[in-house]
Amino acid sequence: YQNIDYLFFGSNSAKNWWLNKYPWMKIKNCNIFYNGIKPNKIIQKKIGKKINIAFAGRLEKEHNPYFFLDIAKKILKDKKNIFFNIYGDGTLLKILKKKYKSKGIIFHGWVKKDKIFKKTDLLMITSPVHNYPYVALEAKSYGIPVISCSKGDISKIIKNGKDGFIRHTDNIGIMIKLVNKILENY
Repeated sequence: YQNIDYLFFGSNSAKNWWLNKYPWMKIKNCNIFYNGIKPNKIIQKKIGKKINIAFAGRLEKEHNPYFFLDIAKKILKDKKNIFFNIYGDGTLLKILKKKYKSKGIIFHGWVKKDKIFKKTDLLMITSPVHNYPYVALEAKSYGIPVISCSKGDISKIIKNGKDGFIRHTDNIGIMIKLVNKILENY
């Protein structure tokens, strides 16, 4: 149980967790295989007059779709050319649809990723902890900037100020400033 022939990790934080939990295991030289997409070239997407901001993932408490929708409500008070698209299914879908009725908020349910990213101009990840979000890799491969509140290895995917922002916050005002900053400098 101390000497492992093969142990593969999907992220640095997963490996660090194992090192902290099982310090007697000899796993320092075990490999990390990131389970994402690595684009061959950087795609630059252009936005039009109508801007689509998306949440893509399971509609569950740990992904905090309420925070995304609270941000949407606040932005929609001032801007009518922005649409907030929720892609995904989960136990909160019916509750969210009932609570957040608005012309600018659209619930799509489960949709294939090609359709999601064709229509998306900006992706938001509102989970407080999301170790290695595959959706951020997918967005990046389509040239879509990402704003994330998550802790974890997302910093291996998104570089602050370059292809999005990572802010560990639950402050709507900060998130709106980041949205505006991306849209001004798209």
